Parts: sequence; structure tokens; C-alpha cells
Amino acid sequence: MINRLKIDKIIKGQVLLLFLCIQISFSQNLKIKIDSIAKIHFIESTNSGLSIGIIKNGETNEFYYGGKYTNQIKDIDSATLFEIGSVTKLYTAFIFAVLEKEKKINRCDLLSKYLPESITKGKKWASRIKLIDLATHTSGLPSFDNTKSLIKLDGFDENNPYGVFTEDFMMSVLKDTDTLNNYGKIRYSNFGIGVLGLVLASSQKTTFKDLFKKYINQNQNLKSTFLSLSEKDLTNIAIPHRKLKVMPLIQLEKLSPSGSIKTTMSDLLKFLKLHIQPPNSIKNVVKTVLSNQLKEKGQKVGLAWGIYSIENEIVYFHNGGTYGSSSIVIIAPQKKVGVAILANNNSNGELTNYALKIIKKLIK
Repeated sequence: MINRLKIDKIIKGQVLLLFLCIQISFSQNLKIKIDSIAKIHFIESTNSGLSIGIIKNGETNEFYYGGKYTNQIKDIDSATLFEIGSVTKLYTAFIFAVLEKEKKINRCDLLSKYLPESITKGKKWASRIKLIDLATHTSGLPSFDNTKSLIKLDGFDENNPYGVFTEDFMMSVLKDTDTLNNYGKIRYSNFGIGVLGLVLASSQKTTFKDLFKKYINQNQNLKSTFLSLSEKDLTNIAIPHRKLKVMPLIQLEKLSPSGSIKTTMSDLLKFLKLHIQPPNSIKNVVKTVLSNQLKEKGQKVGLAWGIYSIENEIVYFHNGGTYGSSSIVIIAPQKKVGVAILANNNSNGELTNYALKIIKKLIK
């Protein structure tokens, strides 16, 4: 009996040792892979800073390179805040799903339910566009996805292109919209998500900023995730760049739910981890967020998440860009893996290429 117990202990010890060796080997190989990507990134000498985050089996790894202002000063770290642009939409969709779970809002509600009659009267879309259409980019509303689409707008200021997007202006766009050319088809729309944010706030008789504070900062304990920054937080920002030119932080007014977030890599990974291994309290919320919302064949989209297949594995994707920052997130919940990459330079697809290389390695 004693010998049997000793043998069991030896076997368990050897198994544990083997597991630890595998984990150490994986971590070492991963770092080599990430370092090689960073090396490629900084071949372009104008690139300033880079952060890469990995999730695998509940563990997170964060890697930091370059600087907030120049790659010659290595001060990017876990406290650094990056603009994440359109990845913000994932947080807005999350709030939408939580409010729906709490029965405070219904995805099948018509948008017109939350708008003044003076805006919706006589509009065909008033009996057509539902809240779920806004969250899935299928509403057919205008996109306003780049500054070129704004130049002809009254009040346009090239130094603050999205400053025109007050609530009154957004109501006027809805009032002037008669035809929905692409209703039911995925047509990316910053404006649509912005309108969703307005509706979520008005339905709860509060502001989107307060909704964000409650459902993201407090409930999910994401204390380093911001829609807007205080003066003290500005010292931690990774300054946006276009090549060597310093660019301003993006200001979106009431389009804020589409792209205003500044966050750390640590907080971003926490948010992604909620979607990979959700606690019981939000399992149904995450299931809703990641479920394909469209019935039509050939189209797949979650609540704001793009749905794709890589190496025969379902993955969820979103990227973002501002005047001088870039971001991308990819998760594969069935494999319990995810990757996030943040940079304070414009990216012409480089971050997507990096992320695809990493996620393929993680999935195998």
C-alpha cells in the first residue's frame, strides 16, 4: 500500500513537471514569435509604440515595445493608454446585450419608438429599422466611416471633423433620410452605432457615459478604460502618429459609442477574457453577443463582432483606427485563446497580418 502511494505521488509529480515544461516551452516560443513580429514592425522607423496581448487557457501575456512619443524612448508599459477606435463598438454592443438581459430594452423595438415624432413622421424606415439592425450594421443608415464623407457637411472643421455630430445634427440626418438602399445587408455604419448609443442612454434616462461607467467600469471592473480622459490620464496616453506627424486624439461627440475608448492592454485583455471564459453572471450575455444574428446565408455577424473561420475554427474579429492609432482583436472562444494588438501609428493592414499569424499559432 505504501509503495503504491509513493508510485502515485511520483507519477503525479512527473505529470506536473511535464506540464510545467510544456508551458515554459510554449511561453518561450511565444515570446520569440512576438519579438520577431515587433522587429518587423519597427523596420518602419516612423512607428512609435506597440503592445501585443495574448490569452491562452485563462492565462494572459503582455508584450510592450517602443514609446509613447518615439520608439527611441522605451516607455510603453502596462499603464499606457491606447486609442482603440472602432473596437469601442464591442463595448457598446455588450452594454446593449446586458440591458436586453435585464429586460430594460428589446432588440426588436423599432428605432422610432425612441425618437421624436417630428423626426419619424412620414418616414418609411420608421416602421422598419429595429435596434438589432443598428447593432449588426444592417440598418441601411449612412456610414460616415471616414473624414472624406464629412467634408461637405455644414459646420465641418478639418481640425475637428467629427465635431458636427451633436445630437441635433444626428436627428437631422435621420430626418433627412428617406431611402434605405442596403437595409438587411451588412454595411458598416459608425452612425448606426452612434444612434444605438443615443437610444440606450435615452431609454434609461441617462447619458451613454454613465451607462459605460456602470456596465463597463464598475460591473466588469475595467478601471483603466475611458471614453474621455482627465488631465492626469493624458500623461499615460500613447500619442497618435501618422508617420512622424503627431495627430490629435479623436473627438467624436455623440458618435462616441462608435470609437472613443482609450484603454490599457491589461484592461483590453480582461474584456476579451470575459468573452472567452465568461463568469456565470454574464454567460447568457456573451452567448448572445457572439451568436450569429443574421438568418441570410453567406452573412455572419454577432453584436458588432465580425465572425470568420480560420484553420477551420470560428473566430470573432474587430479592428479599429483613428487619426494616428490602430487596433485589432481576435478571439477563438472554443480554443480559449485570443490576441490583441495596439499601436500608436496608422496601420495599413499590418496589425491584421500580425494578429492572424499569432491566432493561427494559438489555435494549433
